[in-house]
Amino acid sequence: MGPWPVRRFARSLAEALRLPRTAARIVDVLSASSRHLSVREIVKRVRMSERSVRGNLALLLRRGLLEREAVPTGRRLAYAYQLRPVDDLLRTVRAQFEHSLGKLRLTARRVSPRSASSGRS
Repeated sequence: MGPWPVRRFARSLAEALRLPRTAARIVDVLSASSRHLSVREIVKRVRMSERSVRGNLALLLRRGLLEREAVPTGRRLAYAYQLRPVDDLLRTVRAQFEHSLGKLRLTARRVSPRSASSGRS
C-alpha cells in the first residue's frame, strides 16, 4: 500500500476513534513516515508544543495505535514512534468498538430490561 492510501486510512482511523485534533495530526504525520520518529521530529512536523505532543503520544500508546522504540542518546534513553501495521490497527479498533458496544448494551439493559433483551440489533 503506497503512502496516500495509508494516509487516507490514518485519517479515517482518527475520525472513527474520535481522536483529539493533536492526536489525529500525529497519526497523520506518522502515517506519512516510513520510519520511527522522535518526539522532537513529531513536534516540528505537527507544530504543537512538546507537552501537547507527549500527552497525545501517551494517549495513542494507551489506545494501542503506536509502536515505541527505545533509542539511546548520549546522555539518556529517548523514544521514537511509528504507527502499528494496518492489520494490528484494525484489530485494535475492532476491540475498542466491541468494548464500547458492550458498555452500551449494559447501559441499555439498565434503562429498559425488556427492550434490551428482545434480541433486536
